Amino acid sequence: MSTDIGENEEGIALALAEAGDKKPTPGNNTAVDCKSCGAAIEKTYCGNCGQKNDDLRRSLWRLIGESLGGLFSFEGRMWRTWAALLFKPGKVAYAYANGARSRYSPPIRVYLVVSFMFFGFLALTQTNLFAVSVQPKTNIEAVKQQASEPVDKEKTGLELTDYNYQLLFFQTQKEFESIADNTLTDGILKTMQGYIAADTTNAENSLDAESIKAIKTFLQNPDKFNAAFNTWLPRVMFFMVPFAMLLGAIFIRGPTALLYDHLIHAMYIHAVFFMTLLLAVLLAKVLPGSMVAKVLVVMFMIYLPISLKRMFKRGWFKTILTTLVVSMVYGLFLFSAIILISVYSIANLST
Repeated sequence: MSTDIGENEEGIALALAEAGDKKPTPGNNTAVDCKSCGAAIEKTYCGNCGQKNDDLRRSLWRLIGESLGGLFSFEGRMWRTWAALLFKPGKVAYAYANGARSRYSPPIRVYLVVSFMFFGFLALTQTNLFAVSVQPKTNIEAVKQQASEPVDKEKTGLELTDYNYQLLFFQTQKEFESIADNTLTDGILKTMQGYIAADTTNAENSLDAESIKAIKTFLQNPDKFNAAFNTWLPRVMFFMVPFAMLLGAIFIRGPTALLYDHLIHAMYIHAVFFMTLLLAVLLAKVLPGSMVAKVLVVMFMIYLPISLKRMFKRGWFKTILTTLVVSMVYGLFLFSAIILISVYSIANLST
């Protein structure tokens, strides 16, 4: 009998934890007896099975509004969750995975709310997480470059060393276009076009000509390249949670490190990551984007091992070693995805 009561209490706690809607249920949607188990209901939730006393029979628009309101409501539990997430890394994930579900907001809810906020903000403001700026070298830089090159070197129409490349962080599309637009002079374009025309007459060099065409298109339209690139990058980042979960399960094992634990930790970590990225985008309005990006990297180099240490209760040596290995594999995977996205974006520009 005591076991049944314990299970019932856990069901009620879980129902309360997962419920985001604090508004009372309309009287017409309640019942005297539970629709699932038939037990008498005295309060909002069934004391026997934990189901909410609500048949949900109302208009679709009202259901959607209530669901979104529950999802995005920032009640006391949400504020408590974020305070602990930001200032006590790993505490929320450990507590939630070990049963403290009514004190903190569920990881899936926190992750979805921040994801919608972050990616929605990027889309509305047309902000690039990072972008590649390509500009021709100044006359002084070109003279210095020419002086450093071998005298007998024969210059072709396309030289990648004729340009300066800069990685820009957290720039809006309009800001980026003002920096990177019209990057090629007419003289360089004519030279490149003549080289491509001469090269396409040779069938053996047709592939090289296509590559040159793609590079030329990228040099002419870096804003379009970055727009396509930043469309795909957030999508890849959104699905990195299961990959992080699997990485954690490979390198951290044990009865207290189940896939369930790694999934909860991965969702909370990515929620914090997206939130700090959102703050970084806002800070980049008043501070240099490169500086903000460096601070962000340093912060996570400190945050992640502390979170892993508190979550999985490993020693510091194992925790730091695991952090380095997991970060390297995760970074390699993300970098590979970035390369593939870049190739795909450039190829699409040249078609």
